[in-house]
Amino acid sequence: MIDLDTMTVLIVDDMKSMRRTIRNMFKQLNLGSLIRHAENGREGWKVLKSIPVDLAVIDWNMPVMNGIELLGKIRENRDLRDMPVIMITAESERDIVVEVAESEIDAYLLKPLTMKALDSKVRAIVHSANNPDAVAISLKKARDLEEQGNIPGSIEQIREALRERPNASRILRKMAELHIKINKDIIAEKCFKKAVAINKNDAVTRCMLSEFYRSRGDLENAGSYLLDSLSISSRAVSQAMELGDELLKKGRPLQAYQILEKAIEKSPDTAASKEKTLSIYLENTNYMNAKTLLEGMLVSQPKRYDLIFKLGMVYEKIGMVEKALAMFKKTDAKTEDNIEAKLYIARIYFNLKKTYAADDVIRDILEIDPTHEEALELRRKNT
Repeated sequence: MIDLDTMTVLIVDDMKSMRRTIRNMFKQLNLGSLIRHAENGREGWKVLKSIPVDLAVIDWNMPVMNGIELLGKIRENRDLRDMPVIMITAESERDIVVEVAESEIDAYLLKPLTMKALDSKVRAIVHSANNPDAVAISLKKARDLEEQGNIPGSIEQIREALRERPNASRILRKMAELHIKINKDIIAEKCFKKAVAINKNDAVTRCMLSEFYRSRGDLENAGSYLLDSLSISSRAVSQAMELGDELLKKGRPLQAYQILEKAIEKSPDTAASKEKTLSIYLENTNYMNAKTLLEGMLVSQPKRYDLIFKLGMVYEKIGMVEKALAMFKKTDAKTEDNIEAKLYIARIYFNLKKTYAADDVIRDILEIDPTHEEALELRRKNT
């Protein structure tokens, strides 16, 4: 049982002023006797592992470890998983609203916070924790039975929960997971599909259904459900990168392109997602898409000579030799002793039968590395 007056509260927020504001609100509301602070999810996790905490108030958007990542660690830990959690978010962060029903968040509050809203949420979730309803009791029994290896018993408890709440997509999703464990894929698929039909904002189940189809070799459905998930939430960005890579390897470039481009659009770190997508395109020799992506990246990063060099390689691969030569020359002019760029320039000149120009570049390479085998071979061919 959690006592509102004596409970221990953990506030996790990267802004010191927000931590202080929330702490003062708890004090003025006479809620809790011990308030602890942490500036990000990683530090919050250290606190949770060091002292008993009754309630956590966690910011959604933090560096190092964000709120959803911390929540995931809490729910995976047997000692902490039933602790009530309130998530704090800015109104503009639509993803949190989508995640609330599908993640193990007990409540969320929008910034700017008010005393009234905080008081109401805290009292409501503490009351729910102290007085679980029939659904919560069934779900906890199901979890315990699953951990004991009693899957049929766990399924029966999930059925009990569904009798109380037949349109709860999260419970249907759990039913699907349990049926996968006993190799009843047809029932699992039906449960997943019912969950997504009921809840248009259930990004989690769409991710899981995508993975379900992917593991069974149905990449078309896997891609379709992952695209649906990405249209709702950014949670599937990493999964999308993996599926995009697989789709390219399996000869489905159009679907791969759609998923990878959507992943970039939804990613909280657009630059990193572009870099990853570029690597996927290059590894799978998808040069036309790599060209488009590189040209776009260089508009905002015109001095990224590593990207200019890669664009030169892509241009060469697709037969745009003059443009390739221009990229390699630009790289060579701006990076010191870049033998790789010089080699590409020498090869192009050699293939264009521009003997003197090729020889000048080969000489530059050999001044840097007199034993460079390819340069020496090119010299022999060029004479």
